[in-house]
Amino acid sequence: MEDYGHFVHTRKYGDIYCVFIEDATERLKQRMDELEVINQKLISAYAREIQYRKAILFDAVSFYEVNLSKDVFLTDVSQVEGGRIESVFDILGIEPFKHFSDFIAYRSVNVDQDKIEAYRNFFDINRLVRCYSRGELEQTCDIWVIDIFGRKRLAHYIFLLGENEYSGDIVALSIAKDITEQVERQSLLQNALQQAKAASAAREAFLSNMSHDIRTPLNAIIGYTELVRQNKEKQDKVEEYIEKIRLSSEQLLSIVTESLELTRMESGRANLMETDCHLDDLLSEVEENVCLQMNMKSIHFRIDKTKICNYAIVADFMRLKEILCQLLDNAAKYSNPYGNVCLTVVEKDIHLKDYRQYRFIIEDDGIGISEHFLDKLFEPFMRADNTTHSGVLGTGLGLAVVKSLVEMMEGEITVESEAGKGSKFIVTILFKLQREQQESRIAKREDLVRQYLPQEIRILLVEDNEINREIAVELLSAKGYIIETAEDGSIGVNMLKNAAPGYYSLILMDIQMPVMDGYEATRTIRKLEDPKLSGIPIIALSANAFAEDFQKSLEVGMNAHVAKPIDIKNLCILLDQILLPTL
Repeated sequence: MEDYGHFVHTRKYGDIYCVFIEDATERLKQRMDELEVINQKLISAYAREIQYRKAILFDAVSFYEVNLSKDVFLTDVSQVEGGRIESVFDILGIEPFKHFSDFIAYRSVNVDQDKIEAYRNFFDINRLVRCYSRGELEQTCDIWVIDIFGRKRLAHYIFLLGENEYSGDIVALSIAKDITEQVERQSLLQNALQQAKAASAAREAFLSNMSHDIRTPLNAIIGYTELVRQNKEKQDKVEEYIEKIRLSSEQLLSIVTESLELTRMESGRANLMETDCHLDDLLSEVEENVCLQMNMKSIHFRIDKTKICNYAIVADFMRLKEILCQLLDNAAKYSNPYGNVCLTVVEKDIHLKDYRQYRFIIEDDGIGISEHFLDKLFEPFMRADNTTHSGVLGTGLGLAVVKSLVEMMEGEITVESEAGKGSKFIVTILFKLQREQQESRIAKREDLVRQYLPQEIRILLVEDNEINREIAVELLSAKGYIIETAEDGSIGVNMLKNAAPGYYSLILMDIQMPVMDGYEATRTIRKLEDPKLSGIPIIALSANAFAEDFQKSLEVGMNAHVAKPIDIKNLCILLDQILLPTL
């Protein structure tokens, strides 16, 4: 037997001291065994603390230790609301399972049916032991499960495998982490990234098209201007070049307008301006706007109004006209020469007092739209072919603008098309009827208007930009109007105040000016004491061209709003309408 030592102690009996020597081998051996057990418990506790720290590091919602060799739980812990730690079995309200494999079989019923086999295979004890023997000490798996609160969650399971150095048993720490929100965030981020990439690609294509489409009319404007200078004596050539400059300018204006319009609508700053209007006037203006383009390609264009009963409606005249002109512009662009384009307006009684449903149907027999592109047709910057391939100018914004405008009017736009067989666009909108339908219309012939107007019409043009003043003066003077000018609103107000009543027939007022802008000048004029001065007609002549700009001009007391660049023909019609006395 191994000698661990002796234990010596003395006792006194009277005057006699007795020395006792005791063999301490067995006692010391027992103490050493007890210390070893305590040491093992401390080591195990320390190891468990390390495992718990790992679990916390993984932000686990549940973690437990398992002795895989004996198929038993060593610990079972889960987090509950408020971060408290409780037994998994207590939370589930069930008796503790002795065997780990039985618990897995019990919990597998809460797994998606098509994932049960994968769930059981992952937690299979024999598989985990084999993984440990191969040195694969960390096992992971993601499975959708029903948690203790009855919610469907995506659980990320981690098994950290190890060996008890004293018993040789294979043990594991199981960690479960709820990654539902994380995966959903990642999915949202991936979708956002894909959308951003798609948008970026679309914008790159848009910028490429925009660069090409802007430079094309600019090149024409600059080039033909130079040709005019070189051919001043050749009147026929000059007129031809000027007409091409005008067409190129209109193309450039259309591109800029579409881009700005879509930006305003996407920012939520666009508004409708509904007023009394007449469909006959609307369709006449639409026809006038598109007839030149139709004629250039010898397209047979017609408007069918036979299915309209009520012409006088309440609508945003400008926006509705924009919708129809854009759709007809596209029809002309993508129609073959000598093709056919038809605009049909159908009125339908929906048995709602004072309201009617109107369908605007634009049909052509042009190149049509391929099936795969139909779903992308109304997306911004989208074109089936860019300008270089198709030979058709455009940024891919027109139909996006149309769709946004139709939706602003709480309407619907649909398309029927097939490649090579033409297209049909259908716009359906509900409009309120005017109280009194105007059965007769006054013809607005220029000669008829002129006989009721004064012989001399003097207009005060308030405009701070010298070039804009010069253009307006030349255009209006050529039409027979007498024009006087003011450089800002303050000067304009003073000129009116110092003039005799009736000296000026009308004021054309710019909006953005130094010293006093057009709004303030108009408010000042409307407050003048002399009613003949304060009541003078005022028309806004401004580069501010959105519906809310029109509305603001009317709110401050102006009679109308005309957007730059000046369309002299339409401006003269408006002047005649305002100045014409009541017949």
